Amino acid sequence: RSAGGDVPELSTSHGSVHLQTDDQNAVVQAVSRLVPRVFRSRATVVSAPRNGWVAVYDEVADRDPRQLGRLGRELSNATGLVVFTIGVEEGKAVHYIAFERGRTLDEYLSVPDFRGPLPPGDAIALRANPTVVARLTGAHPASIRSAARSAASPDELLPADELLHEVALALGLEGTHISFEDARFLPDAVVVEHE
Repeated sequence: RSAGGDVPELSTSHGSVHLQTDDQNAVVQAVSRLVPRVFRSRATVVSAPRNGWVAVYDEVADRDPRQLGRLGRELSNATGLVVFTIGVEEGKAVHYIAFERGRTLDEYLSVPDFRGPLPPGDAIALRANPTVVARLTGAHPASIRSAARSAASPDELLPADELLHEVALALGLEGTHISFEDARFLPDAVVVEHE
């Protein structure tokens, strides 16, 4: 949609998985074991710990929100850790899912009807739950409520990458803007190659 001569935005998705731990080696081992079982991927990058979290950037999951969610659930289930998948879908909506021991504890989608019309109860369920997220992350509920805004259309919100930055800041997550390709160059990152 290029109203008024605007150049249409490319539909791009990108996302990462964040595990609440400082044990990079344990995450590398989990990624080595699990990724080939979840989907076919050439490589996965595991960051050094930052702010109590280790980030995972996968070649496939980076651009496929459904696979990102699968990877987050599997990593949470295998490690027992609190895990967030977070990213931008099609350049328009910010999405996160919070897992603990493989169970979804909270889910946020900045435009609840982004994938199609939802019943009102389901739309409300896709708004961030600051109480749950505060318990999982130690973040302040008011900060989460302020950052994780929802609207009927992407046009009513900040550009998705800016909104992602605000939500990640409230959650205490770093590196959510980094793509799989760029993650390889993070200091002390481990690249796990899959056969």
